Amino acid sequence: MNTKNNQRAKNTNESIVRATFAIMTETNKPVDKITVREICERAGINRSTFYAHYMDVFDVVEKVERTMAEKLTRSFLGKLGEGHRLDACYVEMFRFIREYQEFYRLYFRSFRRSEVIGVAWDLLKDRVEQLSYQSFGFQSQEEMAYHGEFFVFGLTAVLRHWVGRECRETPEELMAILRRHYHPPVQLFQWGE
Repeated sequence: MNTKNNQRAKNTNESIVRATFAIMTETNKPVDKITVREICERAGINRSTFYAHYMDVFDVVEKVERTMAEKLTRSFLGKLGEGHRLDACYVEMFRFIREYQEFYRLYFRSFRRSEVIGVAWDLLKDRVEQLSYQSFGFQSQEEMAYHGEFFVFGLTAVLRHWVGRECRETPEELMAILRRHYHPPVQLFQWGE
């Protein structure tokens, strides 16, 4: 395999992503107002190079979204796989978000609905659905599914607020806030003991 060409493709891809998000940041334009031409000019590439990597501007954002969601999920599952309690997994997830807060700040500002958290939830859903709803204190699997949807959207709103405030609280402090105000905290955050 030609490593030089692979590295060139990787560098071009990164240039396209950086250009897209730089335009979003500097111009405060929503994705649907950004053109491929703007991205190409900013990245110093031609249109055919862009289209060799992506279908359109939305494709750039969706692929970045997917990559960030997968990394976020890996950080969460890594802790879970090491046998940590669920609250430690959330702290690890908050650390990841704080580390990439520039991306999340732009992302939350640019999109009303955050797919990053939704995609991460979808990646975790299979594991969660294998768990016993009784162990979380729910009456049925369906009740646990409703709760999951409620939790994902609530957590997204909390994260949007936290990132918008430049992650002033530490991940541990954010977890403490959730523990104090979210019920059933015992079943959810202490799962894994």
